[in-house]
Amino acid sequence: MPNARSFSSEAFAADLTGLFRHQLAACGLAPGELCAIVTDTAWSPAYAAACHAAARAMGADAVVGTVAWDSPPSARVLSSLIDRADLIVYATAHGLHYRAEIRTALDRGARALCVMEPPHVLDRLRADPDVRRTALAGAAVLDAARTIRVTSPAGTDLVMDKTGRRGLALYGAADAPGRLDFWGLGAVQAAQVEGTTEGRLVLDRDDCVFRLARFIEAAVTILFEAGRVVAIEGGLDAALIRAELDSAGDDGAFCAGHMGWGLDRRARWTQPLVQTPEAGCGGADIESALGVVQIELGSNDDISFGGRNRSRAHLGLCLRGADLMLDGHRIIGSGTLSGG
Repeated sequence: MPNARSFSSEAFAADLTGLFRHQLAACGLAPGELCAIVTDTAWSPAYAAACHAAARAMGADAVVGTVAWDSPPSARVLSSLIDRADLIVYATAHGLHYRAEIRTALDRGARALCVMEPPHVLDRLRADPDVRRTALAGAAVLDAARTIRVTSPAGTDLVMDKTGRRGLALYGAADAPGRLDFWGLGAVQAAQVEGTTEGRLVLDRDDCVFRLARFIEAAVTILFEAGRVVAIEGGLDAALIRAELDSAGDDGAFCAGHMGWGLDRRARWTQPLVQTPEAGCGGADIESALGVVQIELGSNDDISFGGRNRSRAHLGLCLRGADLMLDGHRIIGSGTLSGG
């Protein structure tokens, strides 16, 4: 029998208002500020309604803009919705964190929060001060590093360079001018320099390709040369990864995009299987799981990462039990975060 359901009704907006108020407070929404909420015609209307009510209850001004589901908003439409906003909240399938209009808003001091997870995930992974502290500390270490090495008992031995790329603290709150974050994430991430990823990545049983909501059943070996995937070896899981990258239809799909590690003890590794009815959801839990190391294939040219690889693919490969070292210093050992 079903163990979960799609959350598409407007009726539970009132139940979500308190939750949104918590998150907007974590984003520092102040009385008199303008909160612009962007959603689309296919998204649950409860999110926009709850966010609007929460912002109003906090003394802020609020406006909701609904764009079409079947095509991204034009620059004119998006600019008209966000140009005066202090806090931008977007609950839409459109990847607005790749848009120049959001970049312009951040550059003038606005904040932006992406809201894409199911409501039970938003509730469980609401903004938390401990996650914030850990993410900021980890990002400072990653920011200062140049060389990243990932190894694992399954045979992973991968090196990459991130010189000049920012270490990003992701803790689900857009709480500073110019900051963009993703509600539900508790992670440290960075885009490696294109062309520098070299070696072997082995996905072992119980590792995850979270965009496919797919847990690995038999080992997959992915070989990198000069930042590109040159071979994907294994059984069914390898075939599915290859097919997903091929479906992007662009050369950038097979390039290494970004890396990172999870740091939230509340994240559930089984989330895509037992709590989310739509395949491919539950990414925040997988990326945020404590001690998980992620190597992503595809795009890294969004506002935050600042990379140069453009692709329709964005495929996260997440390893449990791996080791991660920055400039030779161990950050994660056998899936355990140092100091955690």
